Amino acid sequence: MRKSMSIVAMLLSIALLILTIGQVCYAQEKFGLANIPKIKNRTLIHVALEAGGGSDLMIPLVKKFSEHTGLKVTYESLIMSQAYPKQNLDLVSGTGAYDILVVETSTTNEWAPYLWPVKELAKKVDPDGLESLEAALNGQHPIMLRCASDIHGRVYGLPYKTYHMAMFIRKDVFDDPIEKANFKKKYGYDLAPATEWKHIYDQAQFFTRKKGELLKGEPLKDDLYGGAIMAGRYEINDEISARIWSYGQDWATLVRDEKGRPKEFVITKKDKEALRRSLQEYKDLLPYASPGCLTGFWDFVTAQYVAGKTIIIPHLYVSLHKWGSTVEDKIPGAKYALYPVVGNRGYTGNWYQAVSKSSKNPEGAYWLMRYLTSYEAQKEPLEKGWSGTRWDFISDPKYQKPEWRTIVAERSNILMHAWKQPGYLDFINNLFYFNSDGAGKIYEIQIILCHEAMTGQRTIDETVKEITKQTIELQTKFGTLPIREEK
Repeated sequence: MRKSMSIVAMLLSIALLILTIGQVCYAQEKFGLANIPKIKNRTLIHVALEAGGGSDLMIPLVKKFSEHTGLKVTYESLIMSQAYPKQNLDLVSGTGAYDILVVETSTTNEWAPYLWPVKELAKKVDPDGLESLEAALNGQHPIMLRCASDIHGRVYGLPYKTYHMAMFIRKDVFDDPIEKANFKKKYGYDLAPATEWKHIYDQAQFFTRKKGELLKGEPLKDDLYGGAIMAGRYEINDEISARIWSYGQDWATLVRDEKGRPKEFVITKKDKEALRRSLQEYKDLLPYASPGCLTGFWDFVTAQYVAGKTIIIPHLYVSLHKWGSTVEDKIPGAKYALYPVVGNRGYTGNWYQAVSKSSKNPEGAYWLMRYLTSYEAQKEPLEKGWSGTRWDFISDPKYQKPEWRTIVAERSNILMHAWKQPGYLDFINNLFYFNSDGAGKIYEIQIILCHEAMTGQRTIDETVKEITKQTIELQTKFGTLPIREEK
């Protein structure tokens, strides 16, 4: 088994090298509106966009495409809690209401039967076939393409937004001589960006202070909370994933056969222990976070940070870096910084545009998908702080200059650090979310159960048992790979 896994890792490394070479070649030729051929099918197309703070940057691109091609396009912005149920109903019923869907990584395998694989669609509607499409693929990082692929490696869409997690800190506070000296005196080690979960706990405890107490030698005007977490009933499981993955485990472990093919999922004893430990350590942070964290999610957490009411966000989507950076405008002397999450395995994934097989205009949908994710279209939003996926932009030295720090550089550095980790592509390739066709439904139930563990509706042990039970039931009912629990 170890030998076959080594072969799989070697092949993935070779694929990464080939795609990286392709990215260098592609730097000389960028796809844009001028490259779109005349679209024969004139049927109106409807596109779904992710409404997490960036659809306002995408809508002008939709309009540009429509004006250039003369093809009528309508659009709809969906928050995540809408994106799954509304689009899932359309796909299963085959109504074709959405020509282009906005797909989150965890639903790829579930929705694969209803989506056009991009290479297959290119052969059908692109006059230049795969040669034209390969340029688009080469502009993306292999990890982002894997997040838009099914268990068999078929790419189903083109990514345009990533939400890889990072740790946000108030660097001015961490660098303050008074705070550094007091922390060292109390805990016996230097105050620095955390590299262990225990550091996060100590730091959150240390920085939690009441109104009137001192921070950097100055009295606080409001209560201060050391940490901020999104323990509400929304996306809490993403933060738990970052912790589970840091321990080298998963919600369920993918087992491959001797040829490297997916065989089954096993919820191992180590998986369950990593989940139990992650939930408990997460709950231990609650006394040092605002009570609002129990009902809030990423918007509340970021608002706490920007208002100067917290010092550390242990795990937050890098897509919020631009908003987070405004703490420097709100709080005199404040300086924000991003660091890798503890364990260097922050929740990873993306939103991507995919064409429905029920679309009445797959040709028009293909070209709009190509345009929305192209370098030409993405450049302007990226320069405004959009958390895009294009590697040819992220890795461009131009955007490392000081004037791009809060708009591009801090975020890009986190992504480059994460995606260049040895073996990270192989790690992503084997994750439960990216290989289960029941993951979309399992993801939703995880949110509810993890939140209930934080509010005391269930004990940590009861939560581990229930998540295990529900994962097995849902994967068995909706998935294709078998799943079992290691006793």
